[in-house]
Amino acid sequence: MNGNDIIALGLGLERPWEITGQSLNTECTPHELRITLSAPRGSSFPCPECGELCKAHDFKEMTWRHLNFFQHHCYITADVPRI
Repeated sequence: MNGNDIIALGLGLERPWEITGQSLNTECTPHELRITLSAPRGSSFPCPECGELCKAHDFKEMTWRHLNFFQHHCYITADVPRI
């Protein structure tokens, strides 16, 4: 099991999402863990209204603060699908 596997397990990630990057900034206090997620183009995602799997029209990059990962502030950046 590598570092990405541990982070994915901690976040509860499921296919098609995968971790494509991670960095830990120790030059600020508190430290910041930044995680980048993406899904392969052509992946299907559940419709937020009916739950049916659909292809995405396009994607929008978004960043949000997640719960702390141990004592580190955690920020996630992902290409969020528009369905």
